[in-house]
Amino acid sequence: MKRKKKNKNKLWIGLLIILLTLMVSITGMSIYFKQSPDVTSKYLWHKISGDPSELPPTTDSLLAEISNKNILIDSLSNALKKYERVNIHKKALINVESGTLNMRSKPNLASDIIIRIPDSSYVDVLYFDLNYYYLNGNRGRWCKIKYADKEGWVWDGFLEIQN
Repeated sequence: MKRKKKNKNKLWIGLLIILLTLMVSITGMSIYFKQSPDVTSKYLWHKISGDPSELPPTTDSLLAEISNKNILIDSLSNALKKYERVNIHKKALINVESGTLNMRSKPNLASDIIIRIPDSSYVDVLYFDLNYYYLNGNRGRWCKIKYADKEGWVWDGFLEIQN
């Protein structure tokens, strides 16, 4: 009877040692992979069971990716500001037969109208869309302008660029 109890105790102690070893191993791997123990244990289970799942990206790699994208965004923003500063001094005269020109929120006819600009008004030209389109058979581009402290888009066929 004592022998069976000793063997049972040894079995429980052995299982406890294995469990503690596993927990310490998972914790160590979590630190190494910079992942939570939960994520690491799931990854290990997938590896043991033959599932080819990969670890999700580490916090450091995600932060590095965000930093790289922020650098790119800042660079593009600075380039756009520099471009706008160089080209903002261009003026254009509105020339429409209908009496007013619609300034839109986006460079397309379906976008919201921000303001109606009266004919013969002067506007600041910020920049032109690089693509050409056809409107009522006329080739042209969308132009980003500023008028009455508002910025929006108009069709360049209704503008007379001033020198």
